[in-house]
Amino acid sequence: MINLYDQSEVYNVNLRACIRAVYEGFPHLALRDIIDPPHEMFDAALARQIVMHLMVREFHWPKRRVVEVEGRSREAINRALRTIEDRLILDRFATHYQSIADRARDLFSLSLTGNDFPEFDMDEVA
Repeated sequence: MINLYDQSEVYNVNLRACIRAVYEGFPHLALRDIIDPPHEMFDAALARQIVMHLMVREFHWPKRRVVEVEGRSREAINRALRTIEDRLILDRFATHYQSIADRARDLFSLSLTGNDFPEFDMDEVA
């Protein structure tokens, strides 16, 4: 069970839920590539942008907090938000994004009940 009064702990659980949900939505990627996308892997970069979008838009973390904790520039976070919002215009992408967002919320709720989702294996690939 997480301590809801510890913002750092809540942030980390939100982040893990988002990463896990995106990983399930992009099963061809390794978790390590979603967490730190290689420069040439555009699908991994998109997956990482979805994680950042979920943190800001779905879990309502302030952009400045995400910038600080993730060590990304404000411009990188803003670019991620713009990229995903531009893609959400497409019905197929919006449907897939919504299923990822729903899964992230489910995983976070699961952690609130004391049940945790599996730990990350950075080399996981389907």
